[in-house]
Parts: sequence; C-alpha cells; structure tokens
Amino acid sequence: MIFIFGANDKVVERQQQYAQEHCGNCNNITNWILEKNATYASLFFISIIPIKTRYIYYCPICKNGRKLEKEEYERMK
Repeated sequence: MIFIFGANDKVVERQQQYAQEHCGNCNNITNWILEKNATYASLFFISIIPIKTRYIYYCPICKNGRKLEKEEYERMK
C-alpha cells in the first residue's frame, strides 16, 4: 500500500486594512494587507491538520512586509 504525505500552504484569512501606510520598499502609500497563513499536513493531496501558522502584514504592490506575533495580529484585526 502506498501513502502520499506532504505539506501545503493555505491562506486562512486575508483582509485589507483601512488605514493607509507608506512602504519603504516601493515608496507607495496604500492599504496594507493583514494575512493569516497556515501550513497543513496532507494525505493524498487532502489537507488534514495545521502544522504551523504565520501572521503577515504586507504591501499589496511589492509584497514587502513583516511577520507578526499572534497577539499583534489579533489587535490589528
């Protein structure tokens, strides 16, 4: 019997912020995106359980941003 295990990333939550911010990388002023990503263990290409969760705040134009802690992510929501 053959089992195919793996891992895949999924965007769990994504929301655009209302306050505009300046990006130091592309020098644009836009509404940044607050995103929650999770890496899931998969079996036969079906996501089963989350392994790791990342919280990211980034510029939608150049994708430059920073990682957040869970508490900081919850405050910004």
